[in-house]
Amino acid sequence: MDYKELVSVGTEIGRLLVQYGAEIYRAEESMKRIFVAYGAPDSHIFALTTCINVTVCQPDGMPISRICRVEDRCIDLGKIDRLNDLCRRACSRRPALSRLRWEVEQIEQDKGNSKALRALGFAGVAFAFTLFYGGNAADACVGAVTGLLVYWLQNFFLKYRANSFFATLLESVVIGLVCLGAAHFDPYLNVDRMIIGSVMNLVPGIAITSFMRDILSADYLSGLLRFVESLLVATAIALGVGTIMVLSRLLWGV
Repeated sequence: MDYKELVSVGTEIGRLLVQYGAEIYRAEESMKRIFVAYGAPDSHIFALTTCINVTVCQPDGMPISRICRVEDRCIDLGKIDRLNDLCRRACSRRPALSRLRWEVEQIEQDKGNSKALRALGFAGVAFAFTLFYGGNAADACVGAVTGLLVYWLQNFFLKYRANSFFATLLESVVIGLVCLGAAHFDPYLNVDRMIIGSVMNLVPGIAITSFMRDILSADYLSGLLRFVESLLVATAIALGVGTIMVLSRLLWGV
């Protein structure tokens, strides 16, 4: 058994689980189960939202350690499900490590849904939530347009690896500009409902759930890190939209 390769593959699986938004305990348990299945029961794993530290003891007592940094975190429940399924199959069937690494790489390289479907999802979320919060059909249509703009901006910032706080800040600024601009030309539109429905694409709902799960699982440090990330996103949304609303009142009294 190539234990160095085992540690490398197991750490990659844990890294991807954390990167795509899985709970910390899920990533740690998945790695530990893989190590046990491949004959390395003595393992010590410490995972955070930004890095993973793994040490596995070989049968002769010689430890193998690896530290892996987690970058470009996002939420992808589809890939988490596929990684969970891969871990279960690896533990029950124990395929060759080369095969396991190949499947991990395929999951990481998978682009998921098409751009058109994802854009439709952003527009649909804004459209539906605008209606849900009491807006009319015209409000919802404006919300759908802002959803498309948010999708385009997220892809643009992701391409250049922009800071997530400032990216969210600028996206919320665009939401405020579009909604207030539409209301300026059509005073019958409900600005508040359009903005609320549109920003739902930016609200870190899954991240908030994850940090609560981490804290309940006694992963307090990881939970606090995710809580801070969620708080920063909420602050960016409030600053972006709030700034535009304050400026509009000062300049046009809207």
